[in-house]
Amino acid sequence: MAERRVSAVAEGGIAVVTQRRKGDANAFAQGLFGGISGSYGFWAQALSFLQYLRWRRFLVSRLKLGRGALALDVSTGTAGVAIEMARRSQGRIVGLDVTRPMLLAGLSTVDREGLDGRVALVEGRAEELPFPDETFDAVVFTFLLRYVREPEVTIREMARVLKPGGQLLSLEFGVPENALACALWVFYTRAVMPLVTVPVSRGWRRVGSFLGPNISDFYRRYYLEQLTDMWRRCGINPVETARPSLGGAVVMWGVKEGRRGNR
Repeated sequence: MAERRVSAVAEGGIAVVTQRRKGDANAFAQGLFGGISGSYGFWAQALSFLQYLRWRRFLVSRLKLGRGALALDVSTGTAGVAIEMARRSQGRIVGLDVTRPMLLAGLSTVDREGLDGRVALVEGRAEELPFPDETFDAVVFTFLLRYVREPEVTIREMARVLKPGGQLLSLEFGVPENALACALWVFYTRAVMPLVTVPVSRGWRRVGSFLGPNISDFYRRYYLEQLTDMWRRCGINPVETARPSLGGAVVMWGVKEGRRGNR
């Protein structure tokens, strides 16, 4: 496979990779999140009943990143996970996302945290990562697969840039399996969330109406067992899963087959 690299000049501290496609499935995510970038962290925490940061910390706690290691955070958004990774390790982190307003908000936080030397941000597509094969010691992705056209192709692309023996980790919303918890989740995502986001902003009103049906539709098409099978077909084995908050979130992690140093 031809070597891929970030090739564009930095704009406002963000390396920009021009990869947009006409009719790109990413365009929906860009439109959805571009208008909520300034308040994303606050409302993500509030609307998840203060669980969002807990999920993020649990995800990063599964990560084993040594001194000098290089990790990639795909769908980094406002760089919250990338910053958490930098805080908990001595590695270097690259955060990638398709939505520039989210990255700009993340860049401000990176600067404020004094991490601009360890966290770099790149605008680009998860489906066509602008990095050579086997570049990273770990790859993390969050809330991504519902916004790409072919989830398995995207997982395979992330596995491509991961070194043998490196970790792949993900965080996604989930649908509770317990009948009562599921009924409460459906009521909250279909009735409460669309209502409480109305006075916040037009962008959050759109997210509040979209999120619950979108999560349900994703898991109707891809059961958790199907997702773990995708990971294995992409060379990630073993794969482990956890379902915190009664299944309101799904955390997955695994190791790319092969030994470190084998190319």
